[in-house]
Amino acid sequence: FDEGEFIRVIAEMPGVDGTDIKYDLKEDVLIISGEKGDRKYYKELLLPSAIDAQKTTHSSNNGILEMKLWKVKQQ
Repeated sequence: FDEGEFIRVIAEMPGVDGTDIKYDLKEDVLIISGEKGDRKYYKELLLPSAIDAQKTTHSSNNGILEMKLWKVKQQ
């Protein structure tokens, strides 16, 4: 979801704990993966703008990952 200054990403991964969820930012692509037992999740998302990786925040609860990806400010 484009929230103006940041992009909010919500990913549901039932059965996967927060410690088993990984993410990586490569330029304008977000890669999310998670694995617990026989449950495996993987998704690549093309983002609409450049992201400031230093300001990225995330939380997870009961298999739901929520991220705030702050956009790089245009000068």
